[in-house]
Amino acid sequence: RQGEPPYGIGPAAKRGVPAPTVTLPGIDAPALRLADPTDRSAIGGARAKRLAIALGNPVNLDPAQEGRWQVLEDGSLLWRLRIQVPGATDLHLGFDRYALTQGASLWVIGANDYYEGPYTADDPAPLWVPVVPGDTAMIELHLPAGSTIERTLLTLTDVGAGYRDLFNAAPRIGNPGASGACNVNVVCPLGQPYTAEERALAYYEFRADNGTTYICTATLLSDVPADRKNYVLTAAHCMSTASEVATMRLYWNYQSTNCAINTGISFTQNQTGAALRATRADADFTLVELNQNPDPSWNLFHAGWDASGVAPSGSIGLHHPSGDVAKVNHSPVAPRTINNCIGTGGVSTGTHWYTGPYDEGTTEGGSSGSGLWIPADDAGGRGRRLIGVLSGGTAMCFGSVPDDGFDCYGKFSAGWNGPTAASRLRDWLDPAATNTLSIPGVDHVAAPTSSDPVLATRIAAENQARQLRGQGQGIGAHPAPVNPNLRRQ
Repeated sequence: RQGEPPYGIGPAAKRGVPAPTVTLPGIDAPALRLADPTDRSAIGGARAKRLAIALGNPVNLDPAQEGRWQVLEDGSLLWRLRIQVPGATDLHLGFDRYALTQGASLWVIGANDYYEGPYTADDPAPLWVPVVPGDTAMIELHLPAGSTIERTLLTLTDVGAGYRDLFNAAPRIGNPGASGACNVNVVCPLGQPYTAEERALAYYEFRADNGTTYICTATLLSDVPADRKNYVLTAAHCMSTASEVATMRLYWNYQSTNCAINTGISFTQNQTGAALRATRADADFTLVELNQNPDPSWNLFHAGWDASGVAPSGSIGLHHPSGDVAKVNHSPVAPRTINNCIGTGGVSTGTHWYTGPYDEGTTEGGSSGSGLWIPADDAGGRGRRLIGVLSGGTAMCFGSVPDDGFDCYGKFSAGWNGPTAASRLRDWLDPAATNTLSIPGVDHVAAPTSSDPVLATRIAAENQARQLRGQGQGIGAHPAPVNPNLRRQ
């Protein structure tokens, strides 16, 4: 979110006196990348494909105890506090106590004047701010004239020290923005039949209960009434508790407009916070509901799904490997039923799809939670519907081509039923108990009317761009590194 800029990057006269700094223990980012904790299972060497990106620092900092207040010329109040973690490549700030008064605004400013905000009284607690670059972040809170400081509740409770440099990833596997050379941008020919489903895809960051921040992938789903409730599906091994779900920061439409190189990338379509609805470890799914509606101008899509458990003749994956822009992979082999390959949830019998080897693309850390889809040309008429959620596997790139590894996806059909509403999907996605097992997707915004010409024009332009953008050369070409100042703006 980059709305009205904060005072700290405005005219010098408004920047005020320097803010005090709270310095937390430093980290060795290169060493942490080398010692990356990889979740591995004993089942065929499979590994869970979530990607650790930051170490947590529990804190308890609020405007009543830390920072510096000043009165501006117009009588309004400005509070600032600088947070530093030496060696960090980027920072993730979480405010568990968050209740601003009307008219108040909050910003977080990172390196190079990159900022997120303003956040206001309309944003729900807890507030987890999307990542900002650098090892230092300035927090700014502005209160209108006549405000009482004590009525604003704001407590910084966690500072995630990033070590993968999300804004300037090195060109090697395991760093966001630099996935393996065999990966395929969704705008390439392989992804062209799935332009709607790509708009359901979210890259997200979250803080696990162990204090580590991870990257995973999620999908916005439709329900049987097609009432556009904001249900999002991901993997239970990514997150499975209400406290973890509350820290979600989702980024929509994070994709290139060109097949062979990364162009036209935007990271500004983001939102924060969700509520847990259902989760189960053996089938490895978690269903959440977003705290706020996505902006209609983002033109998102609520994906269709199929809970019949009938295997298609092949499969498609849509995901964010290593936190890179959206990618697509394809397996020409029909998925078959296996147990949970990463071993979560105890005894697991027939809860997962086995996919691979792939003939185009692959998956990596960060792909966990992404969807497995029925191909568009499915003979049964169920094409473009989600049937699984990625747990992990062994698949990766072998140079510029995929290797002969495999993945396992928790079956959508296995998660459909369960002991309680908190452990199954059907109560949420088929609330009237119609026994519907397969539905198509719907656009988040119904067809714009003439009463909303601005939105209609914007959506029409975006749809036309999606139809044209796959004209880049090279189906499996690896995108070139992107200027860090372009990736997040």
